Amino acid sequence: MMDAIEKIVRELAKSHYWQTVYSNAKELGLKLFKNDTDFTSLQIMFLNYLNFYGVINMDIALNEVSDKVLDNFIYEDAYMYYRTKKSRDNLSDIKSLTDIKSMRQDNNKQTIQWVFKRPSGV
Repeated sequence: MMDAIEKIVRELAKSHYWQTVYSNAKELGLKLFKNDTDFTSLQIMFLNYLNFYGVINMDIALNEVSDKVLDNFIYEDAYMYYRTKKSRDNLSDIKSLTDIKSMRQDNNKQTIQWVFKRPSGV
């Protein structure tokens, strides 16, 4: 079960205001916090959720998912779980295709054998 602080942090990170600030901070190199080292656990949690919602909002903008996913935390978490699993599956598919391609290349290689003969009369 989610505690009250995490719920508040998620709602803040999800807001249009903080998503805009986060997006601009990434593009322009702005600081979100006065301290830029030694983040507290609360700051790290906030940054994680800013990124979490940034990814979801990007997928919504790219029409990969409906904005209904933002209706509640369960939908958000489920979508990100699905997205991560799909990404891992795609990576393993690409790796297996690469392995098959390299095996085909190995089978199609021609071997060249050099034969050195003694010159006649030596």
